[in-house]
Amino acid sequence: MPIYESDEHEFLNAKAKKIENNVYVKGLLFLTDKRIIFEKKGLRSVFRASPAVMDLNLFLYNVENANFAVPAFRLFTKQVLSIEYYDDSKKLARVDFAVKKSKMWVDQITRLATISKKDVSTKKEREALENRKHEIDMAKAKAPRANIGMAVFGNEKNKNPYENIRENMAEDNNENLPDTAFRCPHCGYPVTEEMTYCPNCGYKLRQK
Repeated sequence: MPIYESDEHEFLNAKAKKIENNVYVKGLLFLTDKRIIFEKKGLRSVFRASPAVMDLNLFLYNVENANFAVPAFRLFTKQVLSIEYYDDSKKLARVDFAVKKSKMWVDQITRLATISKKDVSTKKEREALENRKHEIDMAKAKAPRANIGMAVFGNEKNKNPYENIRENMAEDNNENLPDTAFRCPHCGYPVTEEMTYCPNCGYKLRQK
């Protein structure tokens, strides 16, 4: 009996024979909502015994196709269940089993494999979105804060950034600004004789 995961549920199990190079290997075949498992039957003799061994552990999202064949003479002959799947090297492989009610196995494998593939695809899309969001958040965190909200358009990159400020200052009659005839030569902000640096742009007003 295989060990299942906590959220894994068994749907089918039956005695089966795995067909390898026209040799029949006896065992038990299991179908869950995640995997197809074939457990090779253990051996027992007078002098020696060996436990059952998991011979196949196939995840359903790797299953490409499942079909069955009914022999011409059904008496004493089991139907053949064929499963095509992608192996670890991403190559298409096939495994055959002699098992009863193979059509029922094909129907259940096809249904559960479709669900499994959809779940895996949804999970990958979710992970891709989360990774993209993480990359954007990291880029925002690394970006210089001084550049946030600033943009340069067309050929205005050489334009004096304080030009509009100087023009607006000349027309500004705000009573909160100091009443002085002096203005910063760099940005036009009102300054006094005692100031060493412009409080608006930091321009050095007095040279020592």
